[in-house]
Amino acid sequence: MTYQDMNEVEQIAQVQNIVPGILAQYGVEASAIENVNHSFNSSFKITTDKGAELALRINLASTKSSNEVLAEMQWLEQLSEEAEVLAPVPLRTTNNELLISTRFEPLDTETTAVLCKWIPGVEVGDEPTNEQLFALGQNMARLQIFAKNLSFQEPAFLPTINRTLMNTEDNLRPAQPKQINDKLYGDILKGLELSDEVYARLSKDQELLPIHADLHNGNAIQTEDQLAIIDFDDAGMGLPIQDLVISNYYIREDTEREKHLKAGYASLLELPKISDEDYEILLMGRLIGLVSAVTYMTSAEIIEFIPTFLERTQKRLDQFFSNGEFLLTD
Repeated sequence: MTYQDMNEVEQIAQVQNIVPGILAQYGVEASAIENVNHSFNSSFKITTDKGAELALRINLASTKSSNEVLAEMQWLEQLSEEAEVLAPVPLRTTNNELLISTRFEPLDTETTAVLCKWIPGVEVGDEPTNEQLFALGQNMARLQIFAKNLSFQEPAFLPTINRTLMNTEDNLRPAQPKQINDKLYGDILKGLELSDEVYARLSKDQELLPIHADLHNGNAIQTEDQLAIIDFDDAGMGLPIQDLVISNYYIREDTEREKHLKAGYASLLELPKISDEDYEILLMGRLIGLVSAVTYMTSAEIIEFIPTFLERTQKRLDQFFSNGEFLLTD
């Protein structure tokens, strides 16, 4: 049985087999290992033999090079020392490295893994309060302000992501994925062309800066006294408007929610200038980026969800092409 044919429990068991070897490189011995997320990557909550709680992320689906992951971790390390944003604090290996490379035989691949201090709290999830959306917008602005003076030590660098598919592999061209029918494929290519044109035009006169690029409420943790931001895996050199587009994509079933997130951002930074038409196109482009990303993912849960997701994608594109407005139509 291949890894892709396994169910979620079987896949997690395969990934967990390599956890002790990873932790050993950090000088950590675990008393408990709990998988807390298994989708794009696989993340574990580690309780050490001394009672400390840590977060281990194994980058199973990430296409980032080790030097790009290194830049992500250097960003987090600088945030922990200098910034107002609460984010994971990375730990170093016994060899003083910010990440490790590891072999994962079930997928016949080399991957990377990172270890951070655990942030206690509750994932904001699908029902954020207006106050949490405001705080998310403020954290977005704080990250962008901090990023303007961010520097990386060689060989670390962030990928350039100012396009629809960001830095991920193009799984849509030139060949039509087998899961996507002809009508949907044609609509996806049409939308991809529109979105890429907007990104190219906006990038002509705007400076790129490091952005988080995945600031949705699943990556926000409500602690006792503030909102924390996690999962910088998609971070790259992009446009400020991308952060807002990506965040607002996930709350687009209620456009009133966007006002609170944008208000939080605007309390610290001027909102990026963009026409309403271009903004809607970029929201639609986020959907296409997700289609490209999930089409060839190996997580059992996502493989099972792909037909439903593609059905919703067609409805959402139909809605967009009918009136120019992007909505999370189900």
